[in-house]
Amino acid sequence: MTPEMDAVVTGIGVVVPEAGDDPATWFDVRTRLGGRGYRYLPPAAQYLVAAARDALAGAGDVPEDRRGAVLATNNGLTATLDEMDRTVADQGADDLSPARAPFFAINVLGNRLASDHGLKGFALTVTSPRVAGLEAVQSGLRALSAGRCEALLVAAAEDGLPDRAPEHGAVALAFEPRAAAEARGARPYGACRVRTMFAPPRLLGDAAGRDRIGAAIRAAAKDLGNGATLPAEVVDDGSEVADLACRALADAAGHAAEIRRTPAGNGCLTPMTRLAELLTGPPGDRLIVAAAGEGNLALARVEGSRSC
Repeated sequence: MTPEMDAVVTGIGVVVPEAGDDPATWFDVRTRLGGRGYRYLPPAAQYLVAAARDALAGAGDVPEDRRGAVLATNNGLTATLDEMDRTVADQGADDLSPARAPFFAINVLGNRLASDHGLKGFALTVTSPRVAGLEAVQSGLRALSAGRCEALLVAAAEDGLPDRAPEHGAVALAFEPRAAAEARGARPYGACRVRTMFAPPRLLGDAAGRDRIGAAIRAAAKDLGNGATLPAEVVDDGSEVADLACRALADAAGHAAEIRRTPAGNGCLTPMTRLAELLTGPPGDRLIVAAAGEGNLALARVEGSRSC
């Protein structure tokens, strides 16, 4: 068993709108978070806190300096930063909102989350296009297996751009070592392993380059499946990179595998939403692939162990 698979998911929080929900009213901050101060947070930070509460509801008792967090976003603060830029350009910096001004950089998105849950071991934010959520899982599990923390929260949050396939909401996963979960009687949802890579766009222009990328994808899929062919789902942004991933997976399986395409949003939330759905679905092992036209690729093996 690899160190990654020796960590298990013991909590899941999914805060996303249902089909048909009004984007303006689907999330009521007073109902979901209550208390004072939360309504001044940017929407993505609100979603993040709400999802993390659900994921950590059954967390074990771990010292605060042994709790780590890896957060992912592509567009979580875009609207906030745009608003701040317009204010500075039109009125001057003195007119910035004191409540929003602290969110001047993407790595402060999780500040309230960290303070609420005592995440004092480390906090990292990743922003790679489309794959940031799965990349956060990989980075966090590396830290957990290296002993940098005893409890890990991985979360993705977006407040989508309005122009194309917007994503709103957050997904949070709580991980801990399998032995620790068993010792306290927790019932894990399953486990994950992730491999990431970058396909330089210059390699897509010729057959030899595409062959190199395809070989790397097939090797990663084989490694994650321990040599077996797993049903795969590609979160597809319509790019040549996504097409190449689909072809490579089909080639690896001799065109016999089940390969599903799911439309990507404009951020990194969709792969994490699908990961959470698979963990809470029927038991079994599956592969999720996130691809970005910029060249980013992530492959995740999901080991679902129970149905909720």
